[in-house]
Amino acid sequence: MLQQQSSIWRYFDLWLAAAVILLTAFGIMMIQSAVTGAPAFETYPQRQVLYALAGIAAMFIFAAIDYRVLTSGHWYIFAGIVASLILVMIVGVITNGSRRSFDLGFIQFQPSEFGRVFMAITLGQFLAQRQHLVTKFSNTLIALAYVGVPVALIFVEPDLGMAILFGVMWFVMMFMAGLPLSHFALLATVAIAGGALILPSLAEYQQQRIVAFVDPEAVPEQAFNIEQALIAIASGGLFGKGYLQGTQSQLGFLRVQHTDFIFAVITEELGLIFGSLVVIALIGFILLRILKVAEITPDAAGRYLCVGIAGVLFFQTVVSIGMNLRLIPVTGLTLPFVSYGGSSLVTLYMAIGVVQSVRMRHRKQEFG
Repeated sequence: MLQQQSSIWRYFDLWLAAAVILLTAFGIMMIQSAVTGAPAFETYPQRQVLYALAGIAAMFIFAAIDYRVLTSGHWYIFAGIVASLILVMIVGVITNGSRRSFDLGFIQFQPSEFGRVFMAITLGQFLAQRQHLVTKFSNTLIALAYVGVPVALIFVEPDLGMAILFGVMWFVMMFMAGLPLSHFALLATVAIAGGALILPSLAEYQQQRIVAFVDPEAVPEQAFNIEQALIAIASGGLFGKGYLQGTQSQLGFLRVQHTDFIFAVITEELGLIFGSLVVIALIGFILLRILKVAEITPDAAGRYLCVGIAGVLFFQTVVSIGMNLRLIPVTGLTLPFVSYGGSSLVTLYMAIGVVQSVRMRHRKQEFG
């Protein structure tokens, strides 16, 4: 048994783990800069270190667990996701007008954050079991309903960004499973029409974010932070103003700079060369390592869940950077492994642990 475990750990991807830890360390350094001069947030860097240590432990724990144990219980996982999303709407704490977290005292636990990881696992197994039905439109509708339940619950919290994230994960995994483009075109048309219909029902702050993106002058308070982010990014230039030397960040012009707008802090202080490109390169490397695991595993469920996790990381990165550059509306999605946040960081490490588990068991002879 020990010999078998030793053999499995030989395939642990040290490069992937090192890239994730390096990116997290870079994020902690930038969080330290972002909260300098803000007494209310001065403990955040130390707390992020603790979250990172918990995340690293979670990565190794999930790597040690055979992911097939998780996929075999995918219906229980799905039920757990749905139950936690229902419960948080009943007893969760209200933060910024949304009820999406449990306050555990030492950390705010957000079920939708954990759902990113476990939905990839359960949907991966769901699709693997229905591979032979992938060309049938009825199967596409069933798969859509499968992810639609948690998406609907997340939407009414409300958390539009996370609801869209789940939808993107569904599409990426369905595409990998062989979703016909005709199905996608039809669903995209319905989604656009549906989006126009539900726009008036969005929470007021969500509508203001969209208006601020289209017409900044109409909602000056919402547009202010975006303008400050653009100023910070533009003023950073190629090499930045220097660590702890940013004007927009250090003088308090930029708000929520340790979460939503940390990319602006990075670019202002470290510039394009030593800031933005470093973050993008590390995330790109992490994505390539995850997709490599998807390529080498012979197991369909393992392949789909790896692609789903890669899709989550890619989408969050694009959205986070895009809203800093005013390319898309502000959604509240954070920069993976870089922005401050306990449940977000720990769950992302759990996701990397699941990917490691797939990689460590990718050899055909290890599948019984």
